[in-house]
Amino acid sequence: MPAENLNYFAGIKKDFIYSARMFSQKMQQFYSLDSIKNSYNARISQIAEERKTGKKIVGTFCLFVPDEIILAAGADRMILCGGKNDTVPIAEQYLPRNICPLVKSSFGSIINNGCSGVKSCSHFCMVDMVVAENTCDSKKKMYELLGDYVPTYVIDLPQRPDSPEALKYFLGELDKFKVAMEQLTGNKVTVEQLKIEIKSSNDTRKLFHRLYSLRKMDPPPISGLDVLKVLQKQYFLSPDELKKSLRMLIREVEQVMADREPADIEPADIEPANRERRPRIMVSGCPMAGGNTKVPEIIESKGGVIVAEESCTGTRSFWDLVDEKKDPMLALAERYIKIPCSCMSPNDRRIDNILELAREFKVDGVVYYTLQFCHGYNIEKYKIQQALKKEGIPMLAIETDYGDSDVEQIGLRVDAFMEMLS
Repeated sequence: MPAENLNYFAGIKKDFIYSARMFSQKMQQFYSLDSIKNSYNARISQIAEERKTGKKIVGTFCLFVPDEIILAAGADRMILCGGKNDTVPIAEQYLPRNICPLVKSSFGSIINNGCSGVKSCSHFCMVDMVVAENTCDSKKKMYELLGDYVPTYVIDLPQRPDSPEALKYFLGELDKFKVAMEQLTGNKVTVEQLKIEIKSSNDTRKLFHRLYSLRKMDPPPISGLDVLKVLQKQYFLSPDELKKSLRMLIREVEQVMADREPADIEPADIEPANRERRPRIMVSGCPMAGGNTKVPEIIESKGGVIVAEESCTGTRSFWDLVDEKKDPMLALAERYIKIPCSCMSPNDRRIDNILELAREFKVDGVVYYTLQFCHGYNIEKYKIQQALKKEGIPMLAIETDYGDSDVEQIGLRVDAFMEMLS
């Protein structure tokens, strides 16, 4: 593409980012967000110190890998999902171009040796083992290549989760994974330690529920873009640091709510009077890995406000708790197998969740976000659109990648969607 075209698209993206940031600043400035956004270097230093002491670092890609088992084994973990376009060309030397950009970005970041002039984020080369999972076809085949660069363990995943055999099989896979973590770390995973980690993870999930409950107000006191940047760090930060940051943010948001005049804020089901109302948007679909904020920036720069995210970056990551009264391994298997990923078939649970969230957060419209060549989420789009149509909820479908060439086109479509909702 000619340089002048690249500059043109870059200029458009900067305009959208500026508009989204102006909207975020008009809502409220939260000091705790700065510490979350600027936490990368401190976390890298923490990981480096842990490695010096012999602590093992595990890299993960997916929600189906229970953090509780990794942490109970005395290891630490970091998410490895790539959200930037820079490393995609590196991956395309090994992978087909017509697969999901998240898979290509992740693979390119891990195998990158710097010869191309592109620098991967430091944490991609700091893991002792990658723990992967059998979800989509692109990931499964990518993992076969990844094993040549870093030790890779794959958890098999039954993809008919409601069948009688599925839970038993998945529990067996988690038992084997527990043994693999014991072998990696040299530590025994005890029932007591699993219970401690389950409670800790549930505490984090409850904090996210508190943060999301504040977004039910109209207008919400925090922008969707700000919440997304917190969500993108939830599997990168240490659990203790994440909980600390969430508590600080929640206190700030609750203080803002307390300082508002009663007439300035109402529950979302009460029609506001005498002020311009921004359409309440739920984003549903593919995950948005760290570095990927293109579509939310466009939505909020065009007059919408994102109040919920039905994705692996959003509600799927924390909505359901692990039962603390049951056998820990069984409880983990029961909780994680219910994650409504599009690799599951049938996946009616996901449709039910979307409709429930739409009602609970009083959304005016849904932006259905799909990464290019993500066939699972793309095919599910039709059934979800039909279900939303029955409920009278408009939906805009956006299929995109990590590049900037479609920013203007998406902006025009989002603009029209917001005008229709207003």
